[in-house]
Amino acid sequence: MENNRTIRLYDYHVWANKLVIQHLRQLPNKAYKETVKSVFTSIHDVMIHLYTVDMIWLGTMKGNRFQDTIKEIERRKSEVSGASLDELEVFYDELSSEFYDFLGEQQDLEQTIVAEHPQYGQCEFVLADLIHHVVNHGTYHRGNVSAMLHQQGKKGVPTDYVFFLLK
Repeated sequence: MENNRTIRLYDYHVWANKLVIQHLRQLPNKAYKETVKSVFTSIHDVMIHLYTVDMIWLGTMKGNRFQDTIKEIERRKSEVSGASLDELEVFYDELSSEFYDFLGEQQDLEQTIVAEHPQYGQCEFVLADLIHHVVNHGTYHRGNVSAMLHQQGKKGVPTDYVFFLLK
């Protein structure tokens, strides 16, 4: 049962990211790339950050060495950084497919994994907790996007979990 709830929570993350990208696509491209005085310099930078951090956590869950994951992120980041919103959506779709493939292989998301981090040393995580973290991190940064849109005189799109439940 916990696996299903955790995967449903990840479903929400995917839905909310898609909703934000679809909303941004309806706005002038300037809103996506415009420099804003905020936590990030542009909405584009927020979306790239969200993508790359999701990659870090997927690599961690898979048991990849942190240094190898960072190398892969640097490779993909160069591809993603110049991407249009349409291309970015494809990158997000591919990454979510990687997550779903990984999650589908797991018998027990309550299992503990051990990861070695260069700054924090050896860390133990429950897989379900990492998925919750990925979703929570995404929620936080989708909030950044909404605030940055408001700074530009544009409306955000509601991505609260309850809207996912009501769809």
